Amino acid sequence: MSEATSDTRAAERTRVLLAGVLAAAVAALAASRDWTTTTDTGHAGITATTAHAGTDLASWALPCALAGGAAFLAMLATGNRARRALGVVACLAGLATALGGALNLDAGPWPIAMGAAALVLAAAGAATTARAGSWPSASDRYEAAPDGNAAIAEDPVSLWNALDSGEDPSSPNITASAQEKGRS
Repeated sequence: MSEATSDTRAAERTRVLLAGVLAAAVAALAASRDWTTTTDTGHAGITATTAHAGTDLASWALPCALAGGAAFLAMLATGNRARRALGVVACLAGLATALGGALNLDAGPWPIAMGAAALVLAAAGAATTARAGSWPSASDRYEAAPDGNAAIAEDPVSLWNALDSGEDPSSPNITASAQEKGRS
């Protein structure tokens, strides 16, 4: 894989992960806001106003949004197979959160904002599931690029230079006499 292709895929990974985390944060914020208020007048003429937060009307929305965000944060430290599984989790969490917004569309702008952010969360999860196999893993930046099958020179100075350049002097590309010189 060329360096330009690797950079493009890393940029795509960054955009999808960032979109997922931000969408989860917006959905969680919207779920925690007051969606509706009711005003009741008691027998003594006392008026009481009660606010209903999104967590009261769609109790599963906030935990699902947080689970989707946690899945995207966990993707930063996992390999491609785990990213795909976490993408499914994030997609399902986004759809469940969107359901909470869709069931309460008449409760004001916050459920609409939560539903929209949750759909972005679900889309980012689906994109992760579909594309994570082509993304570079977190450890790829620490892997030494292979220089082909060129053998390292046999003198000890070249062995030290190989170490300095990140090559493994114990690799099979070193001739037997260079390995013997390196052990002495």
